[in-house]
Amino acid sequence: MKTASVLMTALVAGVMSLASQAFAQTVHYPGGKSTFDGKCAVCHQAGGKGMDGLAPPLVEYPGKYAGAADGRAQLGHTVMYGMFGPIKVKEKSYNFKMPSFASLSDEEIADVLNYVVFDLNAQHGTAKPFDAAEVKAWRAAPLDQTAVHQRRDAVVKGLGL
Repeated sequence: MKTASVLMTALVAGVMSLASQAFAQTVHYPGGKSTFDGKCAVCHQAGGKGMDGLAPPLVEYPGKYAGAADGRAQLGHTVMYGMFGPIKVKEKSYNFKMPSFASLSDEEIADVLNYVVFDLNAQHGTAKPFDAAEVKAWRAAPLDQTAVHQRRDAVVKGLGL
């Protein structure tokens, strides 16, 4: 009986170690992960799993947004300028005032978007990586949080989400 318990413990530890290694191997944007862990995970949780009622998960929709110019801009504007008001993601409701992260550099915003889209999302279609020049272009036409929220509705509808 004791041997079976020791074997089971070793098996569980081995599986946990492999799972941890597998996730670590999928991080192609470590700078973005670092920014995400320091700024975003408090609400969106580790790995972007989201927090019911507060912050939506980031493990599916950002990958779908990133393949279209309007979706890419929406992701960037949301990170830069924040957003507040009720939203729905997969029939779940969320209502939180996401703060602005406009103080991040263009490179940091591009890196965190790349981490979310390419490391947290299994499917991102033909989306290309974000770069600082793209972020700089969005920054040239600032929006307030209300406008970011209103544009989100149009982007979601346009993408068929």
